[in-house]
Amino acid sequence: MAKKKQRLTTTKPKPPAPSQRDGQSDASAAPWPPVAYAGTLARFGIAALLIATLMAPADSTAVEQGSATYLSLLTLPLAIAAFFYWPAGPTQGRRTELLLLALVVWVGLATWSVVGRGNVRFAINEFWVWLGCLATYAAARRAIVTTAQKQCLAIVMLASLTTLAVHTIHQKYISIPASIEQYRQDPDGQLRLAGLDAPAGSALRYQYEGRLFAAESMATFSLSTSAAVILFMGLTIAGGMILWRQKLQLTQWQTVAAAVATAIFAWGILTTGSLIVLILSIAAAIAMLVCRFFGGALSNVAVRSAKGSESERTFAERKATLVPQLAGAVAVACALGGTCLGAAITHSPALLAKFPLSVQFRFQYWASSLRMLADQLWFGAGPGNFQSTYPRFKAASMSEMIADPHNFLLESATAAGLPVGILCLAILWSLAAGWSRSHQDEHSSEPATDGEGQNRRSDSATGDSATSGRCDWAICGGASLSVVSVWFLGPWFGVAPDIEPYLISIPLAATFVYFMTGWFGTDVNWEAIAWPGCFAVLAALLFSGGWTTPGIAIPLWALIGAISSRQLPAEANARTPRQLSLLAGLGLLALFSSTTLTPVMQTLALTQTAGDRIAGGDVPTALQLLRQATEADRWDAAPAMQLESVLTGALMQQSTAAARQEWQQAKDEVLRRDPGNPRAWQRLAESQLRIYHRWGDRPDLQAALESSEIALQLDPTSIQITAQVAVFAAAVGDKDRSEAAWQRAEQLTAVNQNTESEWNLLQVLPADRPLDGRKPLESISVQQAWANRNQGPTVEND
Repeated sequence: MAKKKQRLTTTKPKPPAPSQRDGQSDASAAPWPPVAYAGTLARFGIAALLIATLMAPADSTAVEQGSATYLSLLTLPLAIAAFFYWPAGPTQGRRTELLLLALVVWVGLATWSVVGRGNVRFAINEFWVWLGCLATYAAARRAIVTTAQKQCLAIVMLASLTTLAVHTIHQKYISIPASIEQYRQDPDGQLRLAGLDAPAGSALRYQYEGRLFAAESMATFSLSTSAAVILFMGLTIAGGMILWRQKLQLTQWQTVAAAVATAIFAWGILTTGSLIVLILSIAAAIAMLVCRFFGGALSNVAVRSAKGSESERTFAERKATLVPQLAGAVAVACALGGTCLGAAITHSPALLAKFPLSVQFRFQYWASSLRMLADQLWFGAGPGNFQSTYPRFKAASMSEMIADPHNFLLESATAAGLPVGILCLAILWSLAAGWSRSHQDEHSSEPATDGEGQNRRSDSATGDSATSGRCDWAICGGASLSVVSVWFLGPWFGVAPDIEPYLISIPLAATFVYFMTGWFGTDVNWEAIAWPGCFAVLAALLFSGGWTTPGIAIPLWALIGAISSRQLPAEANARTPRQLSLLAGLGLLALFSSTTLTPVMQTLALTQTAGDRIAGGDVPTALQLLRQATEADRWDAAPAMQLESVLTGALMQQSTAAARQEWQQAKDEVLRRDPGNPRAWQRLAESQLRIYHRWGDRPDLQAALESSEIALQLDPTSIQITAQVAVFAAAVGDKDRSEAAWQRAEQLTAVNQNTESEWNLLQVLPADRPLDGRKPLESISVQQAWANRNQGPTVEND
């Protein structure tokens, strides 16, 4: 019996709708033409912001003072464009976004809690950086959705990091030796250029010389560790591209380009001298080699065992949902357990002494930060107020004043309370789960699909120009414009680039991009390479600062957002009204303009003009400008402090009731705006002492003693402030208080064995009134003040 032939019928697949292709979902369905260009503008802004933060970054201290105002000025509009372009975010990555939103909301509450106890201006400035990181993540997740766009962002980032690494190498062998030679020829002139008042023999000059002669490269950053951390990201990604070059479909020349970039990154990290990042780099290299040569065999064994029976397949399916959660739990446990272990080791001096000196310091930072967190559990010290609050909890054996705890979990918790620390752990778990899920997609036998059944990596099959081997013009255009802007507009804002290293690095980066352009649009799972780069930064931030440094935070969250992005069908684009996103964004822009942009810019312009008038001898006009600057920003203590300093000089020229009243009002305004800063109280004590030296009114000397005692309460381990209290107490005739202060200074010196604590380096002001109060008041060393303690006042106080 012959079998009847059956005609094989094939169903021709329907081409995807234009609204589902490569992130162009709004082009056909958008009722309003500007929507079609919002995603392009968002990608343009992300690339421009990325390059700007790497070429002209601001460290955490500069962020507090408002140097990163440009960050929020760029992130908020691009977030509006991204939400306007893609209001309904994909399922994967939304959890991280919601956790980040909750974190920023709590940071906002912590910012409000600073009123009356800290520097509100510092808190507001740093709050906008937190919000800017959320905006960057949300914008990248919505606007960078195709494989070609993600690859283009990664290559642009690696190219910019290449310029950064070349800059560190140039500093190590050319710039820093030249600076050392210039300092040896004219030390006072170089200190004036650096804006430092460091007399010969002072601790400040000793610290400056120590940092200069250490020859640590930092590129465009203010700290060498910050440069090393971000270069660690590039080293991990470029090294992964070499190891997995076959899966990533790299050509021979592209592999060579990645190898050259990896070598430059490794060389740049070595020049920074960061021991922590160097150790992490070696550990990352070993881990990647193990995964490359042994990970595949283990995965094949697991897959073969999972195909044995139906019950085992069911277990494998369950395992697919448990592995991401397990990976996230392990990441959280390692981060939390490592921090707690460090705090425990700190309380064991014998065990602590076995670690290197830099590791010992970090353990002590963490222990002091935990004490600080226990004192202010819910809202912490407030964003931007760590540096003024930390001295109250600093260990007596530490002389260094740090700007952050050198651990991003503790930095978050001390800035805004324990809830923010818990949210950071939850975000870490969410990111680890996403990494694990991306790894599962890579080894899955079936193509990964999104929630609507669309193939997630079918970009190249569509034939769209965005995935046909050409880079995204918006990303490349934004990066190029940012480079040009920093070169030509940077000098106006005080961030002029160092031209010589860029003459080498920019052609090198352009060559790297040229060789990698053929990789754009290849249908590969590049997320498996990008995820380790993100976690490399987070691992480094467990031992170093930089969590709120834009040059680290923006590249990190832009890359995480791009990894977490997924394409959606056109129907999902209409789930959330665009008007709501637009109104919310415009409201944030209005709030940013009223609370930060306008007052900060006005105050900066007025204080700069006032400084020029003071240099020209026009003190009355300078006073008027400083009064306007103080009124322009009701939270910033800097113009009030500058006004108090000028009024102190005027009061020393002529003592009238009106002049003294105005000076007292300026002093009270400083304390109202920054009541918890020991440096503010110490500076006011110096002003009161100078007025006493000029006119001899004993209430001024008593007020100087009281201000110094408050400063000592806020910084109880400061040998300098303790010695100053002893000098003031002896001048007012309180010998018991003076002797107790000197004994306390001796105890602190015995505990603190650092060079900076030596009495011949620390400076204090003499309290005895000279014969002629018009002469400038010169400081003396603590050693000299100790030697003169029993001589009594040289001139009787009247």
